[in-house]
Amino acid sequence: MNATVKKELYVAVHGQTARFRIVKYIVIAAIGWAVHSYYGWEGVWWALGVGLVLALAMHFFFRYMTNGWQDDWGLYKSVFKK
Repeated sequence: MNATVKKELYVAVHGQTARFRIVKYIVIAAIGWAVHSYYGWEGVWWALGVGLVLALAMHFFFRYMTNGWQDDWGLYKSVFKK
């Protein structure tokens, strides 16, 4: 596998704590339920699409600011030993 892909997969698995992931998915489910209540399934799919675009933008922004996940920046602490 390419070294960059390995690094990205490592960050995806180790970049967030289990507690953070649980809370994150509870919040996403609650937002999905609220959107479904007001706008139906079309609104849910629209919100998921917007969320995907925002998540990708945030990912690449953090990747840029941390020099490819090597440096600490803001609340992010590098998962790689220097």
